Amino acid sequence: MNDHNNERDDIFDKNILLNTTRESREAEHKGEDKSFWFKLLFWMMIFVVASLLYRGYVLYTTNDYLFRSFLNEDAPVMPQWYPIATIAVSIITLIGLFLTYYYRKIGPYIVVGSLFIAASFQPEFMADGTLYTLFALFVFIGYGLAIIYPYWHKFK
Repeated sequence: MNDHNNERDDIFDKNILLNTTRESREAEHKGEDKSFWFKLLFWMMIFVVASLLYRGYVLYTTNDYLFRSFLNEDAPVMPQWYPIATIAVSIITLIGLFLTYYYRKIGPYIVVGSLFIAASFQPEFMADGTLYTLFALFVFIGYGLAIIYPYWHKFK
């Protein structure tokens, strides 16, 4: 009976569960250069965030965020702060991307935080605004963090 209890305790023992063959050191990126996937993540996210920045600029110049001229004239008026906030958050996200590229730990946090803020302050549901911002957030979290994780030991 006592052997059974020892065996049960071994199941939850961290030293036995995380032996040297299963540690996360296997996922560390070796070498000094950035991989193709890391660079692809960076350029893909630059394109996505630049598109968000361009969208903010178009909203600022047209003052029409629900395409009132195409859909319906009785749509609500866009708040004055929205295009400026979209541009500001996009610039902050770009800064976070460059910090991520140069291995600064604050970079991924800035990117995720600013994209989450951009998605949460949408005044109306907009296919081009809400969904595209959420797409950028999910791409960075899903694809980006899987690519960044092997490099995390290099981040300062």
